[in-house]
Amino acid sequence: MNSFPFSPTFKPSQGLQKNLLSVVGVSVLVTLLGFIFAPQRIWANILLANYYLLGLGLAGMVFIAFQYVANAEWSVGLRRIPEAMMSVLPFASIIMVLLMLGIHSLYEWSHHDVVVNDELLSKKTWWLNIPSFVSRTIFYLGVWLLFAAAIRKSSLLQDVNGDIELTQRNKKYSALFLVVFGITISFASFDWIMSLEPHWYSTIFGLYNFTGIFLNGLAAMTLIAIYLKRRGTLEHILTAEHLHNLGKLIFAFSTFWMYLWFSQYMLIWYSNIPEETTYFLQRQKPGWLVFTLLNLLFNWVIPFVVLLPTWTKKNEGVLLRICIIIMLGHWLDLFWMILPSVMKEYPVMNVWEIAPMAGAIAAFFFLTFRALSKHSIVPRNDPYLVESLPQRH
Repeated sequence: MNSFPFSPTFKPSQGLQKNLLSVVGVSVLVTLLGFIFAPQRIWANILLANYYLLGLGLAGMVFIAFQYVANAEWSVGLRRIPEAMMSVLPFASIIMVLLMLGIHSLYEWSHHDVVVNDELLSKKTWWLNIPSFVSRTIFYLGVWLLFAAAIRKSSLLQDVNGDIELTQRNKKYSALFLVVFGITISFASFDWIMSLEPHWYSTIFGLYNFTGIFLNGLAAMTLIAIYLKRRGTLEHILTAEHLHNLGKLIFAFSTFWMYLWFSQYMLIWYSNIPEETTYFLQRQKPGWLVFTLLNLLFNWVIPFVVLLPTWTKKNEGVLLRICIIIMLGHWLDLFWMILPSVMKEYPVMNVWEIAPMAGAIAAFFFLTFRALSKHSIVPRNDPYLVESLPQRH
C-alpha cells in the first residue's frame, strides 16, 4: 500500500462561504424578478448558466476518466479537485429538470401551431416533441449521476481500505463512461442548445460543445489548484511540472476548439445551404459580430499566443490569468450560441444575463470547496500516488 505520509485538508473560510452564498442569494432574487420583467430572456439565461455549471461537473468527471484509462500517474495528487467539481452535478441536474417548465418559452418546436405550418419542423417531430425531450433529459442526467457516484465512491473507499482492485474498477467504469458520454453529450447538446434554432443543424455541434466544456473544466481545475497551492494546502504537492501538464492540455484543447469552430464555419460557408447559413448570418450582424470576435479572442487567440512558450505553462501567475480568460470565454461562447434565439436584432447584456451566471459561478465554487473540505485533499492510498509526488519528478 502506497500511503501518503500525512493527510492535508482544506477548510474554506466562513467569510468566503458567506460571500459565495450571498452571491447565489442575490442571483436567485434577480432571476425571480426576471420571470416578471423579461421571462423569455431569463429562461434563456438560466439555461446558459446551468449548462455552464453542469459542464464544469462533467468536465471534472471526464478528466478523471481520461486519467484512469490512460494509467496516468502525474495527475493522481490533483484528482480530488475534479472529484470535488463533480459535486455540482446533482444540483445542476435538478435545475435542468426544472428548466423543462420553460420549454414553451425557449423552444419554437414546442408550439403545435408553429410546427403544423412548418414543413421542416413537421418532419422533426419524431425527435423534437415534449415527452421524448423530457425523457431524454432525465436519461442523460441519470446516467451521468450514476457514473459520477460510482467513480467517486470507489476513490473514497480506497482511502479507507487501500484496495488496489478499486483502481481497476474505476478504470472499467471510466472506459465505459467515456463511450456513453461521447454519445449522450452530443445528443444533449443537440436537444438543449441546437434545437433552440431548430431549422439549423451541424453534425459536429456535439464535439464542439464537448471541447468547450472540457476546456472550461481544465481552466477551472487549474485555477482551483493554484488557489489551493497559494493557500498552502497543495504547497508540497503541486509542482511546476503539474502546471506544465495542465497548461499543455489547456493549450491543446483551446486549439482543438478553434479547429472545430473554423471547420464548422468553413463547411457551412462553402456549402451555402440556406438552412445552415442563417445561423452564422445572424451572428455576423453588427452587434453580434463583436461577440463572435470576442469569442475567438478569449477561447483561442489569447491562450494560444500566451501559452505557446514553455515557461508560461509553468508560471502559475500566467496560467491563473489565462484560466480566468477561458472561463469568461466559455460564457461568451454559450451566450453566442444561446441568446440569438431570443435577441433577434441586437445583443444586450445586462442584469438578466449577469445575475444567473454569477450565481452559477458562485454555486460552483461553494459546492466544490465544500466537497474538498470533507476528505483528504489527496487520494492517500492510490497505488500511483507516489509517482505523482514532487520528490519523484
